[in-house]
Amino acid sequence: EAEQALVRGENLLAMIDQHQHTALSGPAKEEAQHRLDQFGNRATYAGSVVTDAQRLKRIMRRHDPAVYPGAFVTCVFDPDKALCLRQGTLRDTEPVLANCRPLDCHNVALSPDNLDTWRGELANLDNYLARASVIPPLLAHRLQDRRREIANFIERHSETEQP
Repeated sequence: EAEQALVRGENLLAMIDQHQHTALSGPAKEEAQHRLDQFGNRATYAGSVVTDAQRLKRIMRRHDPAVYPGAFVTCVFDPDKALCLRQGTLRDTEPVLANCRPLDCHNVALSPDNLDTWRGELANLDNYLARASVIPPLLAHRLQDRRREIANFIERHSETEQP
């Protein structure tokens, strides 16, 4: 668990160092930018960055921004808004990524890489649907619905990406 936090911390510092957190879009965009700015302020000083793994572990233990970069989304975890947590369970301190519902969740922020991944998913669906004659009708209908949901999601959040 500590090693996962360390790797996540290194990824977050790389995002901050390369100013990738300023190019986010999605419902949790402002919260992600604020948390990562605060985290960057704690992890850097006088023009230097954390290079010591032990120091980064301490910073993550004390000031974890609860931002989880992933392939499809960057989760800005807020347990009160999280759709990945089951109703009636105790509040969790981390997202349950296996239950992630990115198209509906308000904890989602999207990096340009996340949007590219969604566009790739859309292309995969298009390729699969191009063979519609060999797909059972019910499956084809569900895939078309999924394609429409993803296309709307990308369109909705690509607009906020523009300055």
